[in-house]
Amino acid sequence: HCSIYDQIEQILILQRIHGIRSLQLHTILFSAGSDSFHTLLRHPDQLEKWRNDPSLDAVAVDELLRFDGPVQHTVRVAMSPISFDGADGDTITVAPGHVMLTVLGAANHDPAMFDDPHRLILDRPNAGKHTSFSAGVHYCLGASLAKLEASVAITRLIRRFEHIELAADPHWRDRITIRGVDRLALVVAERR
Repeated sequence: HCSIYDQIEQILILQRIHGIRSLQLHTILFSAGSDSFHTLLRHPDQLEKWRNDPSLDAVAVDELLRFDGPVQHTVRVAMSPISFDGADGDTITVAPGHVMLTVLGAANHDPAMFDDPHRLILDRPNAGKHTSFSAGVHYCLGASLAKLEASVAITRLIRRFEHIELAADPHWRDRITIRGVDRLALVVAERR
């Protein structure tokens, strides 16, 4: 079983040997953040910022996950009464046993938590407070590995290639719960 580092290096070696200018990232970046990379391509100013600032390597993925994570909602069952403020100021109480839909994507864009929440800011100081991997006892056990894979894959791509653009429209998974890109074809050119 190859590590993410080995997979990226194998693809880059094959590209050099065969002169391939289009790169299919459906396998390596599916597990390492194809959604995050697609978001980065839609924000070229932030891509350049990350490319030129290694201090972002450890924090940029949190902001990408906050901005547009693959899990937008999840279902929970109340174990005890839960009360919260509704949009119109009324208190809403959910009784034990009732099902709730938690909208993680909306929480990640809450202006009470994140300043200018609909803007991608890779050096956002509190980006790590996103709910993309849920929270508490439901926090994703693979979160650290997923973030590391995404950071390594994206960092290697943006530092290796001067030019990166979509070769075709992304192919989106046909799922609602864990949505996102499962194939991302790119045209790349190495730095000279």
